[in-house]
Amino acid sequence: MKVLITGVAGFIGSNLLDYLIEHTDWQITGIDNLSTGSEANIAEHKNNKRFTFVNQNCTDVKTLKEFDKVFHLAALPRIQPSFELITEHITANLVNGIHLIEVMIRDNKFPRLIYSGSSAIYGTPEHIPTAENEPVSCLSPYAFQKYEIEKYLELIATRYPIDYVTLRYFNPYGPRSFNPANKFNAYSSVVGIFLNRKKNGQELLITGDGGQKRDFIHVSDLAKANHLASVHPDKLNTAFNIGNGSTLSIVDLAKMISDKYSFIAKREGEADITFADITKAKTILKWLPVYKIEDYIKKETTS
Repeated sequence: MKVLITGVAGFIGSNLLDYLIEHTDWQITGIDNLSTGSEANIAEHKNNKRFTFVNQNCTDVKTLKEFDKVFHLAALPRIQPSFELITEHITANLVNGIHLIEVMIRDNKFPRLIYSGSSAIYGTPEHIPTAENEPVSCLSPYAFQKYEIEKYLELIATRYPIDYVTLRYFNPYGPRSFNPANKFNAYSSVVGIFLNRKKNGQELLITGDGGQKRDFIHVSDLAKANHLASVHPDKLNTAFNIGNGSTLSIVDLAKMISDKYSFIAKREGEADITFADITKAKTILKWLPVYKIEDYIKKETTS
C-alpha cells in the first residue's frame, strides 16, 4: 500500500504520519512546502525506509498514479488571517485541493482522497450538538474555502469516479500544535497557545468573556479517524464530524491550565459554540475518540 500525505510536516500531518508508521506497514510519501510546517516534526522518521519526504507545493504534484490513498491536509487553518491574506489562503485552502482532483481526472486514476475539512463551515449552528446535515453558515473566508472543496468533490463525483471522505475536524489539540516559528501561531489551537504561555510564565489571554464553547479533539483521535476512513471497504463519498462529542468553555479551559489570565477583545468571525454530533462516524467508521482533554492538560502542566 502506497499513500501520500500533504502537509505532512504540520501539526496534524505529522501526527498522522506517526500513527500510520505505528499502525500500518504502508509506504508513505509526505509533501510539505514548510511555509508553516517544520521538518523537526517529522525528524524521527527521517531514516525510516517506509517514509519519503519531499519539500514541494501541492501544485507541483504531477501524478498520483502510484498512490492507493491520498490524505490531503495541506492548508492554512487560521480564521483571522484568512480575512487579510486572501489570495494566500485561497491558494493554500482551495487551489491545492483542486489541483489534486485535476491530476486524478487527467490520469484517470482515483485513489481514495481523505480530505481534512472543518467544522468552521457550520458557523454558530442552530442545533447543538451539531450533525452533518446542519445548514452551512460560513463566518470566514477560511470556512468558505474549506466548504468549497467539499462541494467540488460532491459535484465532480457526479461525472467522474472520485472516491473521497471528508472529515470535518472540530478543535484539534495535542503534541506540536504550537510552533513558535509559524507566522500564524497567534491563531493556533487555543490549547497549544495557553500551554505555551503557561510554560513561559505568561498570563493567559482570553478573547471576549471566555463564554464561547469548543469541542476539543485530540490529534491522535483525528489520526485514527483518517486511518479508518481510508480503509473502509465501501465507497463513502460523504462527510463525517470528527469531534469529541462534548464541549468546554474557553474560560474553563484557561482555569484548568493557570490561575493567571485576563480578557481581551472578542475576535469576529468565530463561532460561539462548536459541539459535534459524532453518531455518523461512530456508526459507519466504527470510530470513537478516547483521549480526554483533562488528562492531556494535567500531563502537560505537571511534567
